Amino acid sequence: MDSVISALVGAAPQLGGAGVLVVVLGLLIRREAQTNERHASELTRVSTAHQAELSALRAEIAALREQVSGLNEMLDAERRARWHAEDSAAKHRRRDDGPVGGPPWRG
Repeated sequence: MDSVISALVGAAPQLGGAGVLVVVLGLLIRREAQTNERHASELTRVSTAHQAELSALRAEIAALREQVSGLNEMLDAERRARWHAEDSAAKHRRRDDGPVGGPPWRG
């Protein structure tokens, strides 16, 4: 492409106004092609960075889900222990409030 432009610039005095216009158009087309290449490389870079960020976020979300799952299991175990303690306390109360004793309102 550079050799074509050099030849056109060298022949510009012979080509006249139309030749100069062709040279200017050639330069503009060359510049646009370079701009498109830079734009494409920038898009590729941004896309790669975006994919890396998404991968990191997905890994973090997976770790947080595991943590929440563990906390839910701990909460369930605590609830079961509390229910067991409440059941045991109620059993002892029933045993202590048998036919001899009893709450004061039963008289």
